[in-house]
Amino acid sequence: MKGFAITPADAWFFRDGRPYDEKETNQADVFSVFPPPARTLSGALRAALARANGWDGLGSWSRGLSEALGSGPDHLGALQFTGPFLISNDEALWPLPRYVLGRVEEKWTPRAFLRPADAKTLCDAGEINLPVIMPTGERSGGLKSADGLWVTTTGLRTLLSGGLPKANTIVDVKKLWALEPRVGLCRDEHTLTTGDGALYSPSYVRLHRGVALGVGVAGMPVHMAGVPEVFPLGGESRLACCDTWGGEPLPAQLPREKFSIDAAGRAEFSVVLLTPGRFKAPDLPAAEIVSACVGKPQFIGGWDSLKREPLPLEPFVPAGSVWFCTAPEADFAAIHARHGQRLGPHAAHGFGQIAIGLWPTALTSQS
Repeated sequence: MKGFAITPADAWFFRDGRPYDEKETNQADVFSVFPPPARTLSGALRAALARANGWDGLGSWSRGLSEALGSGPDHLGALQFTGPFLISNDEALWPLPRYVLGRVEEKWTPRAFLRPADAKTLCDAGEINLPVIMPTGERSGGLKSADGLWVTTTGLRTLLSGGLPKANTIVDVKKLWALEPRVGLCRDEHTLTTGDGALYSPSYVRLHRGVALGVGVAGMPVHMAGVPEVFPLGGESRLACCDTWGGEPLPAQLPREKFSIDAAGRAEFSVVLLTPGRFKAPDLPAAEIVSACVGKPQFIGGWDSLKREPLPLEPFVPAGSVWFCTAPEADFAAIHARHGQRLGPHAAHGFGQIAIGLWPTALTSQS
């Protein structure tokens, strides 16, 4: 897996699943999505690799390129992608898991966890172990989950080890990028006049200094030219600058002996979703879900460049969702080995990447 850090030459725009065509009625205050969906980034990188290896940008790829890079949105050849994630000051950032609770003091500061209750509660979903606040003595007033916050690899390592991350490993989205509103006017190229529906106002994404979009690529044939230094990405084919990145995006696997075994001989572990997943819950052998902290589904589509038409919108579980699970000790080795891998449909694009960690066990000091 080769790592790359991608930065915009100016600003980027990534649309969501809503129509964004000339003379549509909803062209005011159209905000860019960021980070872009994994399929957007994998498609741009595949096209960049094809251009670097002889494709002229028109029509279908040659047979050799199709065998190496795939031939459509669902066939990626030998390529496998990881991410996207963010890079700030040369360290990877991931969406902060939803089981971390904090309180706004001078800024949002992590103060507690959600963890499965010991006893089951009867509710409309049946008898389940609802998440409860840990430590139990922490007052709940003002505690909320972390929307729009990111955690460094160092902080994620602490979380997967069962501890609460230090405040200096949490990064607010305001320190990573800003939305840049602009106003445009569409003119007829022949008459140089405008008509109804010609005014539009998109908001672009401008990354702050030292911030990049991270991605990993595996399976690139050794005989082919690599990813070019500059390639188009996103709306209006705005340019992206690409550099190799040798950092470590994910913490290493925790040793298996760190995981607790309950009285029934089952290992307790958490599954943290790092990129959106096209599944209701992770499919792991012999695993039983005890409780979960899952966000609202997000709908992600894409673009089929062969058919020149949009891909259908599909519901994805958002990154940062967490499942608390158990599995027989004899089956846990196979689950433990899935740390950092991708699950579910579209996994080759980078969707559904997971990390395996402990249930919350301890709190660390804040700094």
